[in-house]
Amino acid sequence: MSTQQTASPTGRTSIADSAWVRQVTILAVGSFAMGTDSFVLAGILPQISRGLGQPISATGQVITVFSLTYGVTAPFLAALTSKLPRKPLMAFALAVFVAANLASAVAPTLTLLLVARVAAGLGAALYTPNASAAAATLAGPAHRGRALAAILGGLTVGTVLGVPVGTWIGQSLSWQASLIFVACVGAVALAGLLAVLPALPLPPAVPLRARFAVLAHTRVVAIVAFMLLESAAAIMVYTYIADVLGHTVHTDGTTLTLLLLAWGLGGAVGAFGSGRLTDRWGADRTLSVAIGLLAVTLAAFAVSSSLPLAFALMALNGAAGWAVSTPNNHRLTEFVPHLPSVVISLNSSGIYLGQAIGAGLGGVLLGVISATQLCYAGAGIAVLAGALHLLIVRKPATPPAPGAPM
Repeated sequence: MSTQQTASPTGRTSIADSAWVRQVTILAVGSFAMGTDSFVLAGILPQISRGLGQPISATGQVITVFSLTYGVTAPFLAALTSKLPRKPLMAFALAVFVAANLASAVAPTLTLLLVARVAAGLGAALYTPNASAAAATLAGPAHRGRALAAILGGLTVGTVLGVPVGTWIGQSLSWQASLIFVACVGAVALAGLLAVLPALPLPPAVPLRARFAVLAHTRVVAIVAFMLLESAAAIMVYTYIADVLGHTVHTDGTTLTLLLLAWGLGGAVGAFGSGRLTDRWGADRTLSVAIGLLAVTLAAFAVSSSLPLAFALMALNGAAGWAVSTPNNHRLTEFVPHLPSVVISLNSSGIYLGQAIGAGLGGVLLGVISATQLCYAGAGIAVLAGALHLLIVRKPATPPAPGAPM
């Protein structure tokens, strides 16, 4: 006797409905590992510096090379792998990511650690965009928003929980143990992906030339440049936050872990709350508030000698930094509605390139200025981002028509 599944109002079976939740959850575990890996090194830079016998300004470049690799290679990897099956491709990306983190943990020199971080960046650049696209496909139109939010949620939870946990492991055991923790999470995601993810259809291919054609429009360039400057300002200080807080409130260990947790919780509020604010206020007003708050909190880090104030600043700074991406994506897709995936990928590249510039420049500046003065430098870059934002707002432009030359 044959068995039929009860169809849901959307036309999908109830078993299929529960299946996409499991499948997207596994993909979100992978994005959790990526989110943790992106930020956890900032909390253990002093340990890495001491372990490798290198100045903290030099070890900070481990964050630079990860972000630079992601930002530069993501568009090229998307185009080069557009005809490859999605499930094996994501499995390969996770395997590279796991191996790179294990290699990072056993790297005996800074040079080898930097090479391993490049490999980790390649794995992340290959996995994250494909995980978002796969989640949307698996969930179908009726649940696409929830699925995409789950992937972003994995990145956010990686910051909220993964970074403090990884930092605590690094403070309690060793910095190598933090990277092994990240590798273990990635391995869980890999095993789950192989076990539960079905074969996926290939997404429509967008040639590399078409991906970069939108950059011929100055408004798109300005919006992406704003994202780059904002990310550079935020990560310049966050990369060396353990050093900054060590100078201002003399904290490390458990207290530093709690401060990073406050930053992550603030970031979660900013990431999810910015969507509602964008719907209510519009993207431009939301971005004005976020970039203003970012500049103020970055400058305030330099003069904060009170631990309660440091907790408040960390939460507000995290909220401001994470509140920018969603409204910036909103105005990009509003301007180029016929190529949403392309402009969103450019925004992501702007984020990671900004992080690479911020971490790299911060390391250079730390050779000549103090950690607290670095906060003023970050605030200055945030002010530049704010000025560019005001220019974008005051000079509206007509969106290009689909198929029209840029």
